[in-house]
Order: sequence, then structure tokens, then C-alpha cells
Amino acid sequence: MTKPTNDQIEDAIADAEEAMDGDSKWPGLTYEQGVAEALRWSLGQTNLHPLSD
Repeated sequence: MTKPTNDQIEDAIADAEEAMDGDSKWPGLTYEQGVAEALRWSLGQTNLHPLSD
């Protein structure tokens, strides 16, 4: 697995900020689970983008 680029991380941050204005796409996901998944992605431990469906 490869680590995401800074641009990919910045894009994920922008996507998250946009999503804050509406209802959550992941109502069953806890805050802590979301943080853990985002950190795993940023470390290259998973290729699954944290804001993907």
C-alpha cells in the first residue's frame, strides 16, 4: 500500500468540511472510528479513502 499524497489528504479534508454542512453519510460510524480510518489511510495502512462510500 502507498501513502496518499498531500493533495489527496487536502482533498479529503475539503470533502469532510463540505459534508459538515449536511447530514452525515455515515450515521452508524462513530467519531472515533472515522478518525481511526482516516489516520490508517494517511499512514498508508489502507487504500480505502476515508470518505468513500
